Amino acid sequence: MSEKTAKVEDLFMPWVMTAPQYSIAVCDTAWAHPELGRMMLNENPVPPSQKVVDAAANIIKQGNRYPDRMLRLRTKLADLHGVKPENIAVANGSSETIDAMMRIFMKPGDEFLCSVPTFEMFPSRAGLCGGVNVQIPLREPDLQYDVEAMLAAVNEKTKLILIINPNNPTGIFIDDADLIKFCELGIPLCVDEAYLDYHPQVAAKVDLVEKYPHVFLSHTLSKAYGLAGVRFGYAVAVPELIEAFNRMYLPWNVSLMAMAAAEAILDNHEEVDEKVTYNNHWMDVFVEELQAKGLKPFPPHGNYMLVDASVTGKTSQEMVDAARESHQVMIKTIKPINGKEGYFRVTPGTPEESERFVQFVRSYFGK
Repeated sequence: MSEKTAKVEDLFMPWVMTAPQYSIAVCDTAWAHPELGRMMLNENPVPPSQKVVDAAANIIKQGNRYPDRMLRLRTKLADLHGVKPENIAVANGSSETIDAMMRIFMKPGDEFLCSVPTFEMFPSRAGLCGGVNVQIPLREPDLQYDVEAMLAAVNEKTKLILIINPNNPTGIFIDDADLIKFCELGIPLCVDEAYLDYHPQVAAKVDLVEKYPHVFLSHTLSKAYGLAGVRFGYAVAVPELIEAFNRMYLPWNVSLMAMAAAEAILDNHEEVDEKVTYNNHWMDVFVEELQAKGLKPFPPHGNYMLVDASVTGKTSQEMVDAARESHQVMIKTIKPINGKEGYFRVTPGTPEESERFVQFVRSYFGK
């Protein structure tokens, strides 16, 4: 081997190893230690019903065949939103939509505009396209999108904008009037509605897709539907953009098993309703317990709750470590927001895990 190619990393695109990393190492810990409550990943703690399990198990008998283009499944998804099947592109989880949208709209040096904090996979995948992440801090003290600052950051290099609604990790919805300000820019806009099923009082923004062809929605069955490990997501957009997504996705990107599981739960929405009810019950419990200790939980419009515990003087890592060590529950660290430490995020677990979290709150924050 010549000196010029002595190091394989010298052959990488320059932005590959410098892009923000989205790590799933915490999953290794969770699977290796099933005694720990998994309350850190916005997972649904209620497992799939037998109907869903049977559907996935039965289709594997035909696992020697490639999947089709899923017209029947796309039709069911389209019916949910009052659109047509050609407005739906199915994906291997919304993660694949995140990756595809970066590669559809951005080239090296282009700018991706979003908030900070946000779901960290977005800036990671933008960076892996050679994109420049422009992240605008949330507004103080309500942690709402700083719309004016985001709009001021738009320039000729801005090629893609993200609004998560409700936002992750804050759980806060953007005002419709502010959302339309981004639509009016004419710049591709992803409205990520991963958690919308937990708060059906707010409708999906399909009307914006119909009015603004550069606006698209990202949805997933990982949250309220409880199929995170199955990997199924979809985009809602105009047919021209759906065609771009389908070209960017890998052929046969969704397995027969994922298709069957998705169709089974779409045919049984009572299962989703029960999971949402379960989640929202525990969110109410958590809010009451946290507020009783003088902490500030933000509105839980999804299956996660951001908690401002800065009054304790504890760091995020200290609180996360204490929860694991004292009550064997895993909650999520949150980096300082606007320079302020002391936040963490929690998702309801099983009844037993959720009770352990309540006991942690009482004992750790009650001192």
